Amino acid sequence: MNQKKHMFQMLFRAVAWGLFTAACSVLLLVGLFYYYTGTPVGFIKFFRTLHVVEQNFPGAVDKQDLLNGALEGIVKKLGDKHSIYLDGDDFQAFSDQTSGSYAGIGVYIGSSEEGTIVAGVMDDSPAAEAGVQRGDLIQAINGTSTKGMSLEDISKTIRGPVDTTVTLTLGRNGESQEMAITRRQIHMKTVGGQMIEGTDVGYIRVAIFSENTGEEFTHQYQELRKQGMKRMILDLRNNPGGIVDQAVAVASNFVPKDSVIVSFTSRSGDESEYKASGSGDTIPLVVLINENSASASEIVSGAIQDLKLGPVIGTKSYGKGTVQGVYPIDSDDAIKLTVAKYRTASGREIDGVGIQPDIEVQLQPNDPEDYQYEKALEVVQTL
Repeated sequence: MNQKKHMFQMLFRAVAWGLFTAACSVLLLVGLFYYYTGTPVGFIKFFRTLHVVEQNFPGAVDKQDLLNGALEGIVKKLGDKHSIYLDGDDFQAFSDQTSGSYAGIGVYIGSSEEGTIVAGVMDDSPAAEAGVQRGDLIQAINGTSTKGMSLEDISKTIRGPVDTTVTLTLGRNGESQEMAITRRQIHMKTVGGQMIEGTDVGYIRVAIFSENTGEEFTHQYQELRKQGMKRMILDLRNNPGGIVDQAVAVASNFVPKDSVIVSFTSRSGDESEYKASGSGDTIPLVVLINENSASASEIVSGAIQDLKLGPVIGTKSYGKGTVQGVYPIDSDDAIKLTVAKYRTASGREIDGVGIQPDIEVQLQPNDPEDYQYEKALEVVQTL
């Protein structure tokens, strides 16, 4: 009898402990949902929504897609277009961009009044070999119109696995043509430059600020200095930005020592500054920007303007004056989240405002001459 009683007590305790553990788990879940949603019934609404969808939707329901959609919705509801949930392919595309290597066709894209245009074509790329030209209007990708698509979505659609084909419908001189282009691995050289014949002016273009841009720029800058560069044209047109550290590394070649390039205030109220090591041997320069110059390219052009190192020429920049942090969720997913608004060297906030050039020069995609570049060459030789 005592043995049965003892077994009953042990069973009762096990059940009680199990119920207690379950109750604590539910309370913890409720508490977490209350903390993050502001309502104690948040978890009920969440799981009830999933249940209703799964039980009543007439089509196929992919539970992983539902979860990703919920996570994307959390970030999207912030109302900040630069804060996004990166899952799978999106995270890979972002990683490719910052590393400077990706599978694609080798084009830079930008916006115009007519729609999305080819802002530039990389040398020796599949796009160049197929005959894609700067100024071509990208009307459709694989038969789907690009109207209403964001630049980010268009870029993602053009990219894809190596040895696959993407078909672009391009508008040129009022006519449309289709080009089937085979993707391959693109190792993007983010910096290119040369001496301008018959002058002491060096021309350097920065396409994007990725992981190796600072090193690439420093090498190019020093090479041109050895070749006699005493003045510089820095071309940041159609540069979408990138890594702030790399923008500072680029600026360190031509700004005075210990110059503050960018600063921002964190959510906790802490002030952060990015200083360039700088140089005691600066040279006259001008910088070219346009409406597609954003983020880190605005940091550099803003610093040049604020430190009065040379005039900014072109059209008003994009106006992305926010700092994003990338927070991995797991090995495949991450959140790119806006964490602060940055300020240029003189303390200007440019988010939604952009950098206004000192000398405004318009350039249309079909212009026979690069009038912005011509103006930059004219101006820099007077400095």
